[in-house]
Formats: sequence, C-alpha cells, structure tokens
Amino acid sequence: MTSLPEIQAMKRALELAILGRKAVFPNPMVGAVVLDSSSNSVGEGFHEKCGAPHAEIVALSEAGAAASSGTIVVSLEPCCHYGRTGPCTDAIINAGIRKVVIAMLDPHPNVSGKGKKQLESVGIEVETSVLLDEAEILNRVYLHYLRTSRSWITLKMALSMDGRTAAKDGGSRWLSCEESRKQVHRMRASAQAVMTGAGTVRYDDPELTSRGSEYTGEQPARIVVSATGDLGNSRKIFEKPGRVIIAVPESVSGNIQEFQREFGADIWGFPADSTGYGFNLTLLLERTASEGFGEILCECGRGLATMLLRKKLVNTLSVFTTPLILGGEGLPAFEKLGINSMVDSIRLENVRSSLLGTDTHLEGEVVYWTD
Repeated sequence: MTSLPEIQAMKRALELAILGRKAVFPNPMVGAVVLDSSSNSVGEGFHEKCGAPHAEIVALSEAGAAASSGTIVVSLEPCCHYGRTGPCTDAIINAGIRKVVIAMLDPHPNVSGKGKKQLESVGIEVETSVLLDEAEILNRVYLHYLRTSRSWITLKMALSMDGRTAAKDGGSRWLSCEESRKQVHRMRASAQAVMTGAGTVRYDDPELTSRGSEYTGEQPARIVVSATGDLGNSRKIFEKPGRVIIAVPESVSGNIQEFQREFGADIWGFPADSTGYGFNLTLLLERTASEGFGEILCECGRGLATMLLRKKLVNTLSVFTTPLILGGEGLPAFEKLGINSMVDSIRLENVRSSLLGTDTHLEGEVVYWTD
C-alpha cells in the first residue's frame, strides 16, 4: 500500500526528472527521492545527462547513512546492468533500502522487469505503477524512441480562426500575439532541435533560435529539409550560435557544400525517394535520433507539415489560434491529406488548452485513424 509520503515523494521525483529533459536522450528522464525509516525526505536527485550518475545514485549519496532501512521512490525502474554507469540496483541493495516505490517499469530490453526482480530476490519490497500515467507522459519521447528509433516531432502552427496560416500575399507576421511568440521561444528552448523546410527559409529568413534574456544556454540545432538545397539568399539561420543541418537527397548534397565551407553547416544526404522532399523523411528522423535529438519542434509551411502528417511522423500538434479571419483567399494550413470521411480523420488526445494574450493555444498527441 502506497503511503501519502511516498506519493508526495513520487510527485517530487517526477518534478526532478524533467530537469534532465534536454540532455539525457536517448536515456530516460528519471528522478528519485529517498525517505528515511520515519518517511522523512533525506535525499533527492535526477539524471542530469548521458554518462552522469543516475538519479538513484545522486539521491542515495545525498541521503548517506539515513537511507538505511528507508525507502527510495523513483520515477523509473532502477537499472540492473552495466552501461556508462554501474547498476543502480546494486547501490540500492548496498545502501540498506527496505522498500522501492517505482512509477513505471523500464521497457528497455536490458531492464524490462529485471531490476524489480533483482531487488525482490534479496527481500526488498517493491511497489510499482505509482503515478504511472504521469510517468509515461513524462518519458513519452524515450518510449517512442524504443518503439520506433525516431525522434519525437511536435508540429507547431499559428492559425487564424478560419484555419489559415497567412494572407493571400503570403504575409503572416505577426499572426500570433506577443504572449504566443514568447511561448514558442520556450518551446524552442526545451527542444533539442528546430526543423523547417527550405521554402520557409527562403520566404521568411528565420533564425529559429530561442530569444530573450532568460535563454543564455546552448541553442537548439536548426534542421532545414529541402529537395533541392535552394535556400535563396536567406542567411539568418546561420548567423546565431548552434548547429545547422541541411537534409537533402544524396544527388543534391554535392551541390551545396558552400554552406559547409562558409557557415560550418552539416550536409546530410539521403537516398532518393519519391515519398516526400526527394528522400524518405523516416530516415531523417532516425538519423536525428541517433545524433541525440530526442524532441524536435517543427515550424514549417504546409508542404512539409502535410508530408509529415501523411507519413504519420507527427507526434504532437501545437496550434496557436488568433482571433482574426483571412477568408478563402488565405493560405490553408495543409494540403490534401487523403482524408475522405470522418473515420479517416486525424485526432488529438491528452489535449491541453490555455489562453495566451488574445490567442488560444491547443496542444495534444496525434492519433491517426489506423492506430
């Protein structure tokens, strides 16, 4: 039976876990809290980055001798194998912990219930599925990566009340209010990369950086997707610190080496494929995941947005709606998606909504009709 102090400690563990959001991928985010034998919190920690001590080790170190006969509350099943660090189960056993409370078992094949079994085998009480739903939402990027080997894509769009992204002449600045734009900078800051299409670069000449006095850390990588490598005369995307990647078909990569020579951009070439943008976008998202980009914020035009949805590569849709109407002359958010009836529609679940100044912000996970 889970006690109130243990539930409170799990809430704290989940709060701690998210502090590692930008640096732990492809590892999961994990937080841990140690309670002494009287259920007082005596140590806490989180997994800060790949290769750093795991949350359990940090929390046990802070607790010291007070951990003996106590409880450790952890947001994910403790590991039981050697990787970049040693097994957390061994550290828990050696600390004299009597009970382990776990939010979620780790589906990674190297763990997957083995950590729980090891702890139980030496007489430690183990309780699981405490705030399970919250833990699964927290580590949705990690779980998605284990299933697909791909990065998690959040597609961000700014729309008029009638679903238009720009006026007939292409103008869209500023469609969203100042509060919404601040929220977008926060979203960029929490993602490992921001992705767009070459058409957006040519037309808008964006920076795609997190701007504001509070954003003093490393900028997210900027990824430009292009079938031709044509970025026009736009150069702002190269001017700020941070990695820039241009993803193109292999046949194009040799023609745009000046971006690498002049700006230090990485050129990623992929085998030609007719499924969209001259190459398979799934291969791109597998490459980005292998490069350590767990979460990618996609800010793009309707061409790339449509292709990502058609290929079922969008995981979260984040829509900022502003109270104005652009009419049928305005540019639509998407091209044809192959939806012919309500049963084919793309829907959202776990929807969150909020008011940002004059705008409405709605966000949810994408559910495709065949899921």
